[in-house]
Amino acid sequence: MIHHHITKVRVRALIGIVLGTWLLLQCHDTLSERASQRQDRQMASAWGGVLRSNEALASLFREARAPLQPRLEQLADNDPVGFFEMLLDRYDRSVRDYICVFTKQELVCGRMTAKQVMKAHFREDPFSVRLEWIENRDKAARVLYVEDAWVQKGRQMAVVEPGPIARIFVPYVMRPIHGEDAKKASRRTIDQFGFRNSLQLILKYCRLARAQGILDFTYEGTRVVDGRDTLLFERRLPYTGEEGPWPDGVLEVYVDKQLLVPTLCLAYADQAKDELLGHYQYTDIEINANLDRAVFTKEGMGVE
Repeated sequence: MIHHHITKVRVRALIGIVLGTWLLLQCHDTLSERASQRQDRQMASAWGGVLRSNEALASLFREARAPLQPRLEQLADNDPVGFFEMLLDRYDRSVRDYICVFTKQELVCGRMTAKQVMKAHFREDPFSVRLEWIENRDKAARVLYVEDAWVQKGRQMAVVEPGPIARIFVPYVMRPIHGEDAKKASRRTIDQFGFRNSLQLILKYCRLARAQGILDFTYEGTRVVDGRDTLLFERRLPYTGEEGPWPDGVLEVYVDKQLLVPTLCLAYADQAKDELLGHYQYTDIEINANLDRAVFTKEGMGVE
C-alpha cells in the first residue's frame, strides 16, 4: 500500500511538472509574440502616416521578424517613390537643424564651375542657411540667408560677405537670392538648399513623370560613399536642355543608411552619364546640433 501510494505521488508530481513546464512555455510564447507585435507597431509608427497609408509597404512590417536595415532595402526596392515619401515624412518629424560640409560642382551658363567646398549651418524654422567657403570661393566669402529676415521691394535678400579686397571698403552687401548674380553662380538658389529641398525636388519630378507614364526610378543596391553605407537610386527622364521641362537626364541619389538623408546627388544630361550637370555632396554631418540663433545673424557672422 505504501509503495502504491508513493507511486501515485510520483506520477502526480511528474504530471504537475509537465503541466507547469507547458504553461511556462505558453506564457513565454505569448509574451514573445506580444513583444514582437509591439516592436512592429513601434517600427511602423517610426515611419509615420505615409507608411500607414501604403498597405503594400506596411505589410512588410507584419511579416517574419527581421532587422530594420535589411527591411530598408526591401522597402527601397519595392516602391522607391514611397520610400522617398517616408524619408521626407521622417525628416519633417525629426530634424531641426544641422551642420555639414557641402561640396558642389555645376554646369552654369554652359561652363563647369570649379568644385566648391563650404561649411554649412542650416536651420528649418525659420528657414536659414549660412555658408562659409573653404575652397574655390567665387565672389563671396560667406553668405547668410534667413527667410523673411531681409526683404527689399518684395524680394528676399541675403547677406553676402565679399572677398578680402572688397571687405576693406564694405563689410557686407545685400543681394537678392533670385537675382542675376545668383543665377550666374548656381543652378539652384540658396532657398533650395538642404536635405528637405532635395527630397521634395526628387519627389516632384518623380510624381510628374509617373503621372505622364514615363517614370523610370529604381533602387540599384548599396554603395559606400565617404566611408558610409548608402542606398543608391537612379532616375531617368527625357531631358532636353536647360529650357526643357525636366531637370536632368539621369539622377543618381545616394541615401545614407543611418541618417536616412540624401548625402550625394549626381545629375547628368545624357543617358550614358558622360555629361555632368551637377555634383552635390554632404559630409561631416551633425544633425540636430542645437544651433544658437546668433549663428544666423549679421552679428553672429561678425559683419555688423
